[in-house]
Amino acid sequence: MPAEDLDAVLALDDAWNAAYHHRDPGRMAMILADDWMAFFPDGQVVFKPDLLEGMRHNPPAALMFERHAARVFGDTAVTRGTLYADGGRMQSFLRVYARRGSEWRAVSVQVVP
Repeated sequence: MPAEDLDAVLALDDAWNAAYHHRDPGRMAMILADDWMAFFPDGQVVFKPDLLEGMRHNPPAALMFERHAARVFGDTAVTRGTLYADGGRMQSFLRVYARRGSEWRAVSVQVVP
């Protein structure tokens, strides 16, 4: 695994966190692949347009992201972490990234309580 692949994925993961922190759908749109989808604990599946629209309505909160792991497997990578809002643990997540051509993009996330 070339170190630059892990660096690229970690930078993208940090950009995801920053976009969420700033509630900025424009930033997030650059990170997510067009066919991105999320899976939530209640069984709900969310697609890219839904997430971007929902970000516009997120209430202000002090967010903190904690990364627990990051691995690259060829053209696929995963990161795992926890999100805290206003000091309380909100969720844990597993994010999946894929290299498409020469660029990495987020393709999925699994959120758990």
